[in-house]
Amino acid sequence: MNPILPCASSGMGGALTRGNMLLYGVILVAVSLFLFLGYSRLRAMLQFAYNCFLKPLGRHSSQQGQLDAFYEGQAAVYDSTRGGLLRGRKTMLRLCAAELKKRSGSGSVKPIWVDLGGGTGWNVEQMDSLYGISNFERVYLVDLCRPLCKVAEQRFQAKGWKNVKVICQDALSFVLPELADQDRGQIDLVTMSYSLSMIEDFYPVVDRIASLLNPQTGFIGVADFYISGAAGPSGHRDAEKAGILGYQCNWFTRVFWQHWFEFDHVYLHPCRRNYLEHKFATHKALNCRNHFIIPYLIQMPYYVWLGRPSYPVESAPLQLAGPISTHSTYAMAGASPPSSPDLPPVVSSNHASPTHLPKSMQRSRSTIAHKSDIDLGPSALSTLLSSNTPNATSWARGWTRLPYQPTKPEHAQFSTYIYGFTWEDPQRDLEVLDLRPGDSLMVITSAGDNALAYAAHQSGLKIHCVDMNPCQNHLLELKLAALRSLDYDTFWRMFGLGSLPDFARTLDTTLSAELSSPAYQYWRQNVHAFSPRQSALADLVLGDLSHHNLYTTGYSGVALRCLRVITKLFGIHQATQQLVVTSSLAKQAGLWRDKIRGCIFSNIAIRMLDNPVVMWQFMGVPINQWNMLRSEGSMSQYVRDTLDPVFHSTSCAKSNYFYHLLFARQYSPDSCPDYLTKNRFARLQHTVGKDAASVRPTFYLHTATLLDTLDGMRDGELTKAVIMDHMDWFSPEDADSEVVALARVVKRTGFVLWRSAARIPWYISVFERHGFIVEAVDIRQPNSMKPLDRVNMYASLYKATRL
Repeated sequence: MNPILPCASSGMGGALTRGNMLLYGVILVAVSLFLFLGYSRLRAMLQFAYNCFLKPLGRHSSQQGQLDAFYEGQAAVYDSTRGGLLRGRKTMLRLCAAELKKRSGSGSVKPIWVDLGGGTGWNVEQMDSLYGISNFERVYLVDLCRPLCKVAEQRFQAKGWKNVKVICQDALSFVLPELADQDRGQIDLVTMSYSLSMIEDFYPVVDRIASLLNPQTGFIGVADFYISGAAGPSGHRDAEKAGILGYQCNWFTRVFWQHWFEFDHVYLHPCRRNYLEHKFATHKALNCRNHFIIPYLIQMPYYVWLGRPSYPVESAPLQLAGPISTHSTYAMAGASPPSSPDLPPVVSSNHASPTHLPKSMQRSRSTIAHKSDIDLGPSALSTLLSSNTPNATSWARGWTRLPYQPTKPEHAQFSTYIYGFTWEDPQRDLEVLDLRPGDSLMVITSAGDNALAYAAHQSGLKIHCVDMNPCQNHLLELKLAALRSLDYDTFWRMFGLGSLPDFARTLDTTLSAELSSPAYQYWRQNVHAFSPRQSALADLVLGDLSHHNLYTTGYSGVALRCLRVITKLFGIHQATQQLVVTSSLAKQAGLWRDKIRGCIFSNIAIRMLDNPVVMWQFMGVPINQWNMLRSEGSMSQYVRDTLDPVFHSTSCAKSNYFYHLLFARQYSPDSCPDYLTKNRFARLQHTVGKDAASVRPTFYLHTATLLDTLDGMRDGELTKAVIMDHMDWFSPEDADSEVVALARVVKRTGFVLWRSAARIPWYISVFERHGFIVEAVDIRQPNSMKPLDRVNMYASLYKATRL
């Protein structure tokens, strides 16, 4: 018998046994940990379910006793079981923190915060990561429930916060220690997270909050469940800010959730939110649905809301400094103040007087008129925009958004913007405009690129950006807010590359303080524009038709997606990608001529472009304009005259950012709009008031038709107007009405600049009939290889000077 073999066998067997034991030990620990964590979560959920739905509460003589009995058995697991149910709290705190940061930048004293119904102190702990508890002078957590207050005290003691106090008292009668004259407007922030709906006698509580808040700097933040009324939000005093998007609840939602929550003494009747919005001026509003437990089947409505103190007209505190006089102007005119996110307390009033629209484009005046419509007549708007307005230089930012009614048909028809980028060349405009300090311009907003280009090249301008589509102004407002709030690298990622993965957080914590409520609502519900969220399966199925970045959103984004699909179908995708990166103009012309042009001018492509439906849906060309260009030649000739000169004379890689974006779906540092270059970015930051205590506004954002905007201006208010191809859309009747208005508002020697799809547009005579001298700046000749500008999409450029 070989003595070595048993030893070897025994040694090997021993080693395997020790390895197996180690492996089994790791598995046992992992399983135990999994079971423990799973059991802990399961236990917490069972504890929550028992206390909420099964535990008998008994009878109690006070609300405090009732609350203590309800929460006593679940206080320890409250935070771990409410994350999925109480949505919107983080968003509300982020918005509040953004407002506080904006205020702290002005060198003001440390704020005082009251978290009303703060429970376990979760809000305070979250705010520490957003703003810093040490940056508050004092923080008071007020709650009536003793078990929850005990958890909060333990939490704050563990954090070592000396400036945080827990007040276990009623919301109506609580007393704040170390604070004299408590109801004299000393509090800077009051928050309520799912507590307003639990307060039975809520009217005096809301009244007391109003008395607590500092009338100059104070504001309130609320996150809570709600249900809408059957009639919707049209009766709200601040209808243009009241959170129109997603506000209305269907009948089942209104009835079911109201009765369901009443079993737990949670009250969702619309009167609570209505009174809140009656007592305070809405500053931010967001309406959402919590798809709790079963996504898209169970939808609990909740809202996030920020408000500021307001005063009735008859008791407006005239001694307040700043732009309060501007609000008084609006109050006298029967309109709401501008949707500026940094305004002090506003003067409340009723809306009055309907507006009107061109007959060929919108419904009749009688169809849309109702008593809550906003109409800034010539008196109100002229006073606001006049440089002689008292305190006009005390605005904190370089722009303001004028009010509008989102529910009106001409605005409600738009759910997104048509143009995610501007398709007119500002370089040629600047050559003709000859801008001077003090010039007052009116432009069509579109994506806002050209308005930014004008301001980047000349300071001291007043630019009225007008668009009937609210979403176009939302886009420009976002760019202005980003200019004021972000560094260049982040700004470039947003609007150069069109992508920012953490856009939702950036929006809440940084940009929100600079946005009007309608703009914030829109972008909060469209965060996917900068951070696509579709699944890998959707990408696989849709391919290039799937959403990619900012520039593949909106109607223009659909066109870009379709163009990518078409270039791949025709086998010219690689050639188009070479086109946008080659630095050689000769090579670019060769790529166009040899590989791309034949496909673009194929019979199929020309027939598609010769279809008015296709031109409207994918190119934004209305039937009137399509008829104009067809009256002077064929569609194939028009397309050749447009594209051939561009690719033979301008470089997509170096300067022609229009066609670079068309094929690349993003810009490059060498081929981008002026506002995306570092030098112009810095200049525009100064224009919009970056790090400035006050600045005179440059941009006025009007959500209205050009005609309505002109009707609200003084005679001779404008020195120049750039109306793009706007007149091509009109009927003779509408064109006459608008030219009459332009003749009144454009000062003598001022002028109107426009482009047209026709070489000789029919409405030249309309301008001449109403006191303009019209001259052709550029007319594109058939088969010419010289482009009018880098886009070269229009056949002519005209200038009409007011006599």
